[in-house]
Amino acid sequence: MVLLSAAPAIAQVLVAGSRGTPETDLSPEQEQFLLGEYWTVARKYKLDPAKAVAEMSAWTRDRIGKAQAIQFQPDQASRQEYVKSKAEWSPETLRMAAMLHSDLGINALLRNRNLGEFEFQTGIADGWFQLADNRQTQPGSLRARWNVTVARVLLVSGEVGVAERMLIRATERIANDPGLLLVHGTVKETQAARMLAEMASGRLDDPAVAAKPRNAALDAAQGLLERVLKADPTLAEAKLRLAHIAMMKRDDARAAKLLSEVLAGPVGAGAKYVALILQGDVQQRQGQMDAAARAYLDAIVSVPDGQSAYLALSQILLRSGQRGDAATVLDRWYARKVADTTVDPWWTYPLGFRLSMDAEFEEYRAAVRK
Repeated sequence: MVLLSAAPAIAQVLVAGSRGTPETDLSPEQEQFLLGEYWTVARKYKLDPAKAVAEMSAWTRDRIGKAQAIQFQPDQASRQEYVKSKAEWSPETLRMAAMLHSDLGINALLRNRNLGEFEFQTGIADGWFQLADNRQTQPGSLRARWNVTVARVLLVSGEVGVAERMLIRATERIANDPGLLLVHGTVKETQAARMLAEMASGRLDDPAVAAKPRNAALDAAQGLLERVLKADPTLAEAKLRLAHIAMMKRDDARAAKLLSEVLAGPVGAGAKYVALILQGDVQQRQGQMDAAARAYLDAIVSVPDGQSAYLALSQILLRSGQRGDAATVLDRWYARKVADTTVDPWWTYPLGFRLSMDAEFEEYRAAVRK
């Protein structure tokens, strides 16, 4: 009775409504009302995730942020003993709240292209994951894998800069996680490949000046990917990307060695296709045209609908004077009538080999709701 009579009118205004005056200076009683309301909604995610998402979507950012801030801070000495804490410390419930906000963020980005809301909601989600791990997240944990998937969503959505900002924080908080380091290296590699010389007063920058930011991005990518292999030497994608970086640095000897290692081990069709195209490019630069042609042909066999390998093989045949054979290769490509550009792994290589993260998010949802 004491709790209910402490500040009933104010509590109804500040806590019960989902829209209205931002909640900045709440009394200890009001803070616990807010936590109680928050966790009532969050717990619904276990049995009715759609309803929980719908209810939480009506909450303002201020209320959501305030609820998490209250939970993160130590119990205030000013809270009277009769005010029972509504904080939730069950790791299972904290992870459910994390996935609830993950869903809100994904909906905001994919349905409305609201990047700001995506960043806010995934930031809240990561905070709950952090508390669930008792602030000591280990590599390979649910939080680490979820961060990898979120970063890949940003990369595939074209938000390379935002992905990098998010990954800088994630790799600081979760040290030496191979998945995070791999996607971070991918982001830096993609940035380097897309850099162009700046133009001022109608003239391009001097090559030595223009190359500096590109080289810095390549060095950063190389460092991250080498850390991946130290943590997990079996990750073929890290070797493949290191080979591509070596090629961009004109270190064909290292590229050839890494590509041979990738192709000698178990590797998916997409990664094999890219490795064969890169191998063919290195061999061309070394004047080994027959070997390059075989690499491109093997790439076609690996992914028959990939356009890049047909073009590369046709170009070699044309340069060697075999115009009829070059035309035949292109005719075979046109005959396949490929309409989906994403089937060529080389075209999507800058985004990673996983373009749809739906199955991964569904795995995380199932894990926290079981």
